[in-house]
Order: sequence, then C-alpha cells, then structure tokens
Amino acid sequence: MLLALVLLLVGPAGAAQAAGGEAMQSFAAVYDVQPDGSMHVTETITWRFPAGEQRHGIFRNIIVRMGYNNEEHRYRYFDLTDVAVSSPSGAPDAFQVSDYGAAKQIRIGSANEYTSGTQVYKLSYTLHNVLNPITADGKPATGTAPADTVELNYNVFGPNEMTERDRVSVTVNAPAAATKVLCYSGPSGSTTQCSGRAGDPSRFSAGPLAPGDAMTVIASYPASAFGDVHADVRNGGADSSVGSEAAPAVNAAAWIGGIGAPVLALAVMGMLVWTRGRDERYADLTPGLSPVPSPAGGPNTPGPNAPGTTGTTGTTGTTGAIGAIGAAGAHATVRGGSPVVAVQFQPPKGVQPGMVGTIIDETANPIDVSATVIDLAVRGFLRIEENEGGGMFSRTDWTLTRLEPPAGDRLLPYERSLLDGIFGTRGDVVQLSELKNTFASTLKSIQRQMYQEVVTRGWFRSSPQTQRGVWQGLGVVIAVLGGLLLFYGRPAISAILGGGFSGGVALGIGLLLAGVIVWVLGGRMAAKTAEGSAVLAQSLGFKEYLTTAEAGQIAFEEASNIFSRYLPYAVVFGVADRWARTFAEVARAAEAANQPLLMPTWYVWSGNAFPDFTSIASGVESFSTTSTGTFTSTPGSSGSSGFGGGGFSGGGGGGSSSGSW
Repeated sequence: MLLALVLLLVGPAGAAQAAGGEAMQSFAAVYDVQPDGSMHVTETITWRFPAGEQRHGIFRNIIVRMGYNNEEHRYRYFDLTDVAVSSPSGAPDAFQVSDYGAAKQIRIGSANEYTSGTQVYKLSYTLHNVLNPITADGKPATGTAPADTVELNYNVFGPNEMTERDRVSVTVNAPAAATKVLCYSGPSGSTTQCSGRAGDPSRFSAGPLAPGDAMTVIASYPASAFGDVHADVRNGGADSSVGSEAAPAVNAAAWIGGIGAPVLALAVMGMLVWTRGRDERYADLTPGLSPVPSPAGGPNTPGPNAPGTTGTTGTTGTTGAIGAIGAAGAHATVRGGSPVVAVQFQPPKGVQPGMVGTIIDETANPIDVSATVIDLAVRGFLRIEENEGGGMFSRTDWTLTRLEPPAGDRLLPYERSLLDGIFGTRGDVVQLSELKNTFASTLKSIQRQMYQEVVTRGWFRSSPQTQRGVWQGLGVVIAVLGGLLLFYGRPAISAILGGGFSGGVALGIGLLLAGVIVWVLGGRMAAKTAEGSAVLAQSLGFKEYLTTAEAGQIAFEEASNIFSRYLPYAVVFGVADRWARTFAEVARAAEAANQPLLMPTWYVWSGNAFPDFTSIASGVESFSTTSTGTFTSTPGSSGSSGFGGGGFSGGGGGGSSSGSW
C-alpha cells in the first residue's frame, strides 16, 4: 500500500528513465519574443524511441517558477497559455497539462495507443513575463532605477534531463536585434559556451548534449524596443484544488493519521531531545572544570591544571583529547542545566577562535572561518593589508600575503586547508576580492573539517552538523511527503477510490506539521559531551572578560601582545569594538607614562594618520564582515543580468526532465 502511494505521488515523470538507444534526435525551437515581454514558443522535437520497444508518447516539463535575485520566499512566475500539440509523423498527439512542482508538465500520447521508431512532435505555447528589465549596472530594474536593457535568460534544458539530445537549435525573434548573446551548455554550473550569434534573429546551437547536460541562452535587447516589461514576482506557493468526499474508511484513517502524526512526532522528538539532545556535564564539578585521569584505583578529581581554574593571571589549559575522553568515561555525568559562567582571563588553552565559535553555537559559521584568517595572521602565517579606497578611510579590498610559517606552530587540518584555499594556485599574494564567487566549495570543505575537529577533541560524539542534519532531513522528507500528498497525491487517490479524498487534506497538513516539528526539534539534537560543556563554560567566561575588562587590569608590557592574541576571539564574540575601546584607554595611559605601545605588524592600516588600536580593530572588523560575504558568495540568479557570469546561474523559464512513457 505504501509503495503504491509513493508511486502515485512521484508520477510517471519521476519513474521515466532513458532506455538504451532512446534519444532526442533533434530539438528545434523558435522563440518569438513579444513587445509586452511574453514569448510564443514553437518546439519541433524528433524523438527516437528504443529499438524494438513501444511507448505511449513523451512528456515535456515547462518551468513556470524560477528564483528571483537570490531572494528567499520570492519567485518569478511565467504563466503558461495557448498550449497546442501535433505530430506530423502521425504519432498519438493527445496531451494533458498538469502541475508538476515548479513546472507545468505536458504529457503527449494516449494510454490506449502505442508508438515506436522515430516520431516528430510539434509543441506550441506562450510564456508570459519572461524578460528581465535590467539597469545599466546589471541590476533588476525598479521604479526608481529604470531599465536600460531587457534580457531573455532562458533555460532551454535544465540539468535534470535524462535523455541524450543529438542536435539542438534555437532561433530567437524579437522587436529589435539582440545587442549581445551568450549560450552555455554542460553540467550544472558549467561555463562552457555553446554557439550563439546576435542579430535579428539571434541563433543558438549545441550538441550533442549528454544526460544531465543543461543549456541556457541569453540575449540582451534595448529597452526602448519594448513596452512596459516587468517580471511577475510572487510570494509563497501555488494553490491546488481540493478533492471531494472519498471512501469513509480511507478518509477516517487519513483523519486519524492527520491528527496523530504531529502528536506522535511531538511525543517522540520531545523524548529524544530530553534523553539525548541535552548537553552532558560533569556531575559534582564546577562548570568549566574537567576531571583528570587518576592513578590506578584512585578517584578522579580536578587537578591543579584542570581547565577553568582561575588565578591572578588567568585560566589554565584544557586536558588533551585523549585524557579528556578517558576522564569523561570514568567520571559521572548528567544531562541538562545551563552553564554557570565565571570570568576567565584567558581563552581555553589550545582552543583557537574558530573552535570557540563552533562550540558556542554548535555551528562552524563563515564568521568563524574569517576569525581563523585573522588568528593565522596574528600567529605569523600571513599578513593582511588594507587597499585604500576612494575616500580617506574607505576600504575596498585587502591584500593577503603568505609568510614563512613560524617555527614550532603547527596548523590544524582545517587551518591548513584554509591557507591552501586562499593561496593555493594563486601564489603568495592574493586580493580578497579574487576569492569572490570561487571560494564557496572550499568553505564547505573547511567547515566539514572544523566539525571533525570538535569530534576529535571529544566535545561531540559525532559532527553536530550531521546530528542536526539527519533529524532535520527526516523532517524535510516527512513534510515533502505531506506536501506531495496535499497538492498532487489526492487527485490520483481520489480517482482510485472513485470519489473525493477529503481526508487527504488533513493527512497532508498533519504530515507537514509533523515534518516541521521533527525539523525544529531535530535542530536541538547536537548534544555536547561533558568535556564539550566544560570548554563551552570556559569560552563564555572568556567572553565575559572581553566585555568587562578594564584598562587598569592590563600591564603595559603585555598589552600589544594581548590585544592581537585576543582580537580574533573578540571578532567571534562580536565585541571587537568594546575590546578596541579598552585598549585605546590602555594606549593613552601608556603614552602618559612614557611607555608607548607598539602597534601590531600583522595588519597594515591604510589610513593617512598613524594607526591606533581602534582603527586597527575597525579595519579587522570590516575585513571580517567583507571576507565572510566573499567566502560565501556564488554567482547571481535570474533577477540580475546573466552576462559576465557562469552558465545556468540565471534562468528565465525553460524545460527540463523530458522523457518517454
């Protein structure tokens, strides 16, 4: 029963596979772009069915929803109208148009007829609002920023195509000749250009295209040749019709499932969060302390060097990963409770800023990676130098210079990957801006290594990202099943039952709610070990020190070194400005005592005046913010211009996942 339900939800498009010998021999499309921004499409498809096999026909998915300008919860909508299908070769040409996720599926053929060999199909339809109005600087046009050009950015094929396409040609007619064109083909994200020629009309061609290869055509036109062109940008999801009554027993079961699913999800996940999702901590030990391994047969007790022990100058270090795990295994632990924060005058020994950021929120954020770059500069692995911008204090870029590694300072795996990712094949001198749109995949690798590091240190039993991901992934699956049932499964089930399936609404909503519950509570399943909780308490105690430190507590002879060492931690905690103000007071006091402080050399300030701690901290904070955005940046999406970027990053409307049935 469950298998049948899944097959009904997936439908024929998801089950279609490219068979041996099957291919789209040719695809010839004519796009007639209209002054109002709509586009009349004519597709002539020559389809070669598998040798010796019969099929009912083919299907073609036309995308009607696409992302808009990298904005979440908003999408461009292309209304599909005027659909017509014929077969010059005489194949069955009956068709049905139905919703299929973000697409409209045109299924061609008859369930009562078969065809084989090589057949020709001709499709025509209209897509509305396919043009992007673009300003002179390549941004989406608004009421205050009128369009300079209009742009067709169209996915002829998406990356989900399961069929080979031997020859592809596209002709674009428009009210004016295209001023420039681009064409991309290949796997998703490919920058391989296919043939494109501007003019009136513009012509594009590609092939052969393998399964998984996509194709995008881009053409730019003067806005003056068109009318009031605008994108149809919408919020939320599409509506679906509601089925009528169904068989009483099935509806009753669906209602029970709809009510019971979220209740069961809440009960099960609540129990799991209580028993496994709460952090462990050492029983009968002050927060921040770790037990040390005792002599054979003796009890475990906090030693004089246990983490969290405070003195006049600060805390001592943590136990090593092996010792910590061994001690935790022998010492009693409990779950739950909030950490009691006591001021720590030093960061946890051997715990780098990126690790502090990861243990605090259980996430290796991009800001933790940026703080790691700053920490590596402080430790002598690289130098950060501001490039002066247009104004007196305007920073537009930074130069990163790799230095000879300091003796005796070993890099952790994620730190080495970070340095190699920044410099690598680029050489020992790199502009921060050079990493834009190219560093995102390296960032993900570094974050995975950071999660592995916290596991190696015994702070988590498995990667917190994995712990959350498994449960939240399950929540997404449950919610998706609910959504599929709510929007797509009910009509099919109603047809089987011979009537409406009103209980499908309750069951679909119930599964959606259950999925949300599992997703939300699954985010709390990344539990720290007792040793991880001890490091967390120390880290929060050190944050307390950075936010409350007084200038009079800092000795002049140690001030410059302490400022640099602790600044990356202040960046992670978001208190860099507070830390800088404290040292500005220290610097003034030192100047008055005729003991001026030395400025750091690992950060080169671009200002005209002599730098002080405040200006350096401000520059470092600006570097951290900019580098975080640079590390995570990827090419733009369909709301902006497609020229100057990689393939398939924009996408107006288009087809994907064609096949036979």
